[in-house]
Amino acid sequence: MFNISSRTPMYDQNAVQPMRDELKAVGFTELLNAKEVDEAIKQNNNETVLVMINSVCGCAAGSARP
Repeated sequence: MFNISSRTPMYDQNAVQPMRDELKAVGFTELLNAKEVDEAIKQNNNETVLVMINSVCGCAAGSARP
């Protein structure tokens, strides 16, 4: 099975850092792996959890960013 966390990113981390910073500035918590996502959902106190996937893929970027 392909494990995305075992490979280095195929994009320049510095190029996407401003977008990551912008999401954190408006209150998002950065979750970098499946375990962090699972924990965030478990600790939701029975409330809705919004998970934003900030993808650099062209097909996702049109929906995630203006």
